[in-house]
Amino acid sequence: MNRAKTVPLLFFLALSGCATVENRGAAERYLYVTNEGSNNLVVIDAQRYRTLKTLPVGAMPGGVALTRDGSRLYVANFTNTVTVVDTASDRVVDTIEVGNGATGLALSPDERFLYVTNRSSHTVSVVDRAQGRTVQTIPVGLGPNWIDVAPDGRFVYVSNGSSSEVAVIETGTHSVVEKIKVGEMPTGIRVAPDGRTVWVADYPRGVTIIDTASRTIERTITVKSFPAGLTFSPDGKFVYVTNVSTDNLSVIDAGTYQVIGDIPVGKTPIEVKVGRDGRYAYVLNEGSSDLSVIDLPSGRVVKTLKVGTRPSGLAVQ
Repeated sequence: MNRAKTVPLLFFLALSGCATVENRGAAERYLYVTNEGSNNLVVIDAQRYRTLKTLPVGAMPGGVALTRDGSRLYVANFTNTVTVVDTASDRVVDTIEVGNGATGLALSPDERFLYVTNRSSHTVSVVDRAQGRTVQTIPVGLGPNWIDVAPDGRFVYVSNGSSSEVAVIETGTHSVVEKIKVGEMPTGIRVAPDGRTVWVADYPRGVTIIDTASRTIERTITVKSFPAGLTFSPDGKFVYVTNVSTDNLSVIDAGTYQVIGDIPVGKTPIEVKVGRDGRYAYVLNEGSSDLSVIDLPSGRVVKTLKVGTRPSGLAVQ
């Protein structure tokens, strides 16, 4: 295994909170994958690793957002729409017009609003879920892609890939209150579970950490080449970053800011999510059109699933 360091088994046991490597029962039931190249959404049984259904959505689907109760799934389509899927019936129930180049999605903590990044029109659309329509459009910067909302719902953070900055939106006024310069091309962005920091994947080899109180850069961590997707473990102790050019997943200790391991996955990994109990990580590989299932206690890929052409978005239920 090509790792930056040799990571002891006991570390991975602590990382996932699991007692044994042999216990592989997933807490999650379904995985939802959008495929940009085949314009569809694949529903996967997370227990048996099999495809249950393939749904046509809009053209070039990307980011996804799932409501807390799992009843509604939202899909951003690059051609200016968001597809709404009823997960009980696996049917498309609505299509919402948004901006040009819809890419990333994030729900407010109260789930009243859905925020959509529009990469080509350089805006964020604010969708009122009850009304099922865009109620406001916010100019944010050039090439917005990933987006996340603070746990208290007061601020939204947007990575502007073409203007090398993170835009901060105040939700009370739905206006940009700050733009923070980061690395050359910010991609994945996540607010820490405690809300104190924002972590940003930055091309070519960094993860930038922003202090939310001062809105200044706290530090930068060096990872592998072209970091993209980024997520936290459920307890906030670890951060996982996909490295597009080196085909691996970096594991960062969020307390010490140290990279403690790199796990090989498929080709061109673009997105990562972790199951609700922290036992499994799921990595979308755009180049090999598959999904890697990583058993975190052992730090190994235990299953590789074919999903569709150029997978781009992932949700775990």
